[in-house]
Amino acid sequence: MGEKPRDPFAFFAKIEDGILVLILVGMVFLAFLQIVLRNFFGIGLIWIEPLVRQMLLWVALAGAMVATRDHNHITVDAVSRFLPRGRIKSAAGLLCDTFAAVVCGLLTYSTFLVFQREFQDPLLGNIMPGLPHWASLLTLPVAFGVMTLRFVRFSFLSLRNTLKGETS
Repeated sequence: MGEKPRDPFAFFAKIEDGILVLILVGMVFLAFLQIVLRNFFGIGLIWIEPLVRQMLLWVALAGAMVATRDHNHITVDAVSRFLPRGRIKSAAGLLCDTFAAVVCGLLTYSTFLVFQREFQDPLLGNIMPGLPHWASLLTLPVAFGVMTLRFVRFSFLSLRNTLKGETS
């Protein structure tokens, strides 16, 4: 009675959440390790700081992907608060989701071009031994691509709700 339908993307959500936690725990561990090594042994590993900086980018992108998955991302949409529920509010949601999909799509394309250029002609070298800079750049088009697909999905849901006269 009133059973919630199973989410077909739940498996991917768990993977995404796991990656986010893994990166965050890794950042904390590496930063703690660097502090311990410097304060107690007078040494440090030169590759930890650049890797933690890259991990900060990765955790921000993973967090943005999780936020868009749950449609809990930051919105700058003061007008929709004052709109009546129903078709008009859904149309405003459609406009916002479509705009976000276009912006994320453009970011996917442009970051892919940057990745491709660095992959073909590496100028930046390695972040740390064994981790080329292009490998880190690949996270940008992947994350923006996932967010683009999610906003496209939300746009279709908003369109459906607008046509039905329901609020998204």
